[in-house]
Amino acid sequence: MIDRELRDRFVAAGVPETQVDPILSYFDLYGGAAEITSEEEYRNAAAIYLTLDGYLAPDDAHSAVARYVIHLGVRLAEWDGKHTVPSVLR
Repeated sequence: MIDRELRDRFVAAGVPETQVDPILSYFDLYGGAAEITSEEEYRNAAAIYLTLDGYLAPDDAHSAVARYVIHLGVRLAEWDGKHTVPSVLR
């Protein structure tokens, strides 16, 4: 069940409301950010990451929003790793 306060924190941080419910539904079910599967998703995830990261207190590493941001950063790094490696090394 999605916590209303968590939803409100995402909206307050500037994440578009149309994206909040799908993000939080996935987070609620799987405990993290969804895998990034396209360049469009990557751009969207990067924008959400920057928005939420700028909203967090510097010492916040344990709130639900912080946990999501950390996992989203991992997903962005995974995408970068898969798409910036020269094709001869793949």
